[in-house]
Amino acid sequence: TVAPPHALLTVAAPILKAGYAVRLLDQRVEPITEAILRDLISSDCLAVGISTMSGTQVAFALLLAKMVRNVTDGKIPITFGGCHPSVMPEQTLAHPLVDIVAVGEGDETMVEILDALAAHRSLCHVPGILYKDGPQVVKTLPRPLLNVEELLPTPWELIDPEKYIHRDMYIRERTRCLDIGQTSRGCPFDCAFCSSASIRERRWRAQSTERVIDDLKMAIARFKLDAWWWRDDEFYIKRKRAHAIFEAIVREGIDGCWYTSGTRCDVFGKATEDEVALMKRAGAHTLKFGAESGSQRILDLMQKGITVEQTLEANQKCRRHGITPAFALMIGYPTETFEEIDQTIDLGYRLKRENPR
Repeated sequence: TVAPPHALLTVAAPILKAGYAVRLLDQRVEPITEAILRDLISSDCLAVGISTMSGTQVAFALLLAKMVRNVTDGKIPITFGGCHPSVMPEQTLAHPLVDIVAVGEGDETMVEILDALAAHRSLCHVPGILYKDGPQVVKTLPRPLLNVEELLPTPWELIDPEKYIHRDMYIRERTRCLDIGQTSRGCPFDCAFCSSASIRERRWRAQSTERVIDDLKMAIARFKLDAWWWRDDEFYIKRKRAHAIFEAIVREGIDGCWYTSGTRCDVFGKATEDEVALMKRAGAHTLKFGAESGSQRILDLMQKGITVEQTLEANQKCRRHGITPAFALMIGYPTETFEEIDQTIDLGYRLKRENPR
């Protein structure tokens, strides 16, 4: 399944509001070639932005940047943003195909870059970036985190939503499931392997229940959805807010089921049976838990803040309420032994044995 490019959509929204024309390309659903770029990049193009995370995505991002360089003869600045540039900005900017790096949340950063370029002003007053000024690297002041309640609506008109509506890999009983984005940003926990802590400063910021329900009803009506996905890092971290959302779904008779990728075993363990029953009535289909490891030593080394027993208890609570749990596990953590890898594999088998869902 392919989720909408929310990282690009959220950056595009304020650019559109400022009056600029935006074209968004998603390499996962359409090919991007030099010929396509040549047709799209006009003579008055101000900049090209590329979002990337660590791993093979960096190689594809650099390939795209090289295409842009060839098409524009190097006359249009290329901005890199996303997880990898945010965590490794100096390394990213050192590459000759990168002119500007946006660090952290780029929603306001990119439109301010465009404003400066359009007015032929220096970029030095744009917070949250690194850029090249001749041989010099300039690092501006950090950009404060955004108020997520004030985020602009998703500019769905920039993509073909039908390319992202599908029978979800988890919610297989429904046919029109869409990742509708985040209702919150960030996470307050300390997991050592996660980029969110670096990018979001370990701060969790949530939209109001009213905003969440309005956006949900809009998406269901506009795209004729029978299921949806909330992609929050931590949807269930503040149970009172989450249950206010569940109560609103039940009260307003919103039909459909959903999946969320942000649930912690320890927080879910604090929920009462009645609270989980309400969650189920509100359409909870699948909850994804970061179980990570079957070795307590590795969990402690990760600073995960949970126990293996809490993972097993979350599995049982989901079984009692007919909710499908999906557990994320990883192997190969630094200093991990083969015995500890086996403990993680054993945990996976035990979870499946104790809850076939």
